[in-house]
Amino acid sequence: MTKDEFAAAVTANEKKLYIAALSVVRNTEDARDAVASAVAHAWEKLDSLRDADKFDGWLLQITYNEAKKLYRHGKEFVSLSEAEDLFSYGPDTGSVEFFDLLASARLDDRSRQIIILRFFYGYDLSQTAESLGLPLSTVKTKYYRALEKFRKLPGIK
Repeated sequence: MTKDEFAAAVTANEKKLYIAALSVVRNTEDARDAVASAVAHAWEKLDSLRDADKFDGWLLQITYNEAKKLYRHGKEFVSLSEAEDLFSYGPDTGSVEFFDLLASARLDDRSRQIIILRFFYGYDLSQTAESLGLPLSTVKTKYYRALEKFRKLPGIK
């Protein structure tokens, strides 16, 4: 992957990465820091990416790891709805609501990644399993358990 291809791929995923990081740290400044750190880390480790077709999932995983590092440092939290004004590219509120709902479900990290890859990136379950390096049966189990948690949330039918 060339520098220009890397930049184009990052730009195409920037909003998704930011919202994914925001779902972990729930702080706009930390989410931006997590994405910036993830992009720098991805650039440094680009040679470890074996399949360029898996770049999106790989970068998402790095972003999660960076966001979790920031989260562990005990930052202050703000409402995700406050983040809407910070999108310079005009957010669709559905994305923010999706990640707010995702945070409300209190899913474990893997389940959250599976739901994001399935509904936000449009991966099917087998693509999700391949992207995360997990057995398909594990992905299915975590996926259906996560859906059950969503059904139990107030206001969800």
